[in-house]
Amino acid sequence: MKKEVEFKSGKEVLRGTLFTPTGKGSFPGVVFYHGRGSDRTRYLLMAEFLANKGMIALVFDFGGCGKSSGVFANQTHRMGIEDGRAALEFLLNQNIDKVRMGIQGTSFGGYVTGMLLKDYDFIKSVVLRVPASYSDKYLETTVAAADEENFFAKKENWIDSSSYNGLANFRGNLLVIRSEKDQLIPQEEVNRYYDVAVSAKKRKLFVHKNAGHDFSNNPIGLKEFQKITEDWFLETL
Repeated sequence: MKKEVEFKSGKEVLRGTLFTPTGKGSFPGVVFYHGRGSDRTRYLLMAEFLANKGMIALVFDFGGCGKSSGVFANQTHRMGIEDGRAALEFLLNQNIDKVRMGIQGTSFGGYVTGMLLKDYDFIKSVVLRVPASYSDKYLETTVAAADEENFFAKKENWIDSSSYNGLANFRGNLLVIRSEKDQLIPQEEVNRYYDVAVSAKKRKLFVHKNAGHDFSNNPIGLKEFQKITEDWFLETL
């Protein structure tokens, strides 16, 4: 079943799509965190696929993105983290098997995932695609103030991010997807998520050939990402 939903995060109303399988449950659950300035659109097919395989899946728009309320340029990193928390809490209030929970985070969504894991240590499976990271001194930085093209080239802007701490203590299953032709996030920044996850039950670093940071004009790459993600959650949840 597909249902349009909304929930609060601070003063904003976040809107998303909830996919629920047939049957009594409880069910495994997956929440998707999109990249900065993007929206839920590219994650709908994956969520629907997982629901058809017996999982509850939630895709939503961060504040200021897609159909959610808020002004994108005014969103801070901390607000994005709290949006992610609100979405996860919304999903946990469904007919969820709590010990079979997964998160997929792309770029900024990967950063949000890392920042939340310390508070949700029961998460069983995580997929990070081209995950970004930000030093904690930028928690209150707004989108309007950020110059992302030059930001990630300076290692001091991300190397000490608390998002890595969430992975350092993660004991579930981790898939990190690095794009071969990513022009935004340095390889070292992405690899660090994999490198610090020494306590993970299972971890894998996948280099996505011929893929850039996003999938603009790359429908083949998008389909490959969808298949990799779907297979991972089917295997680990």
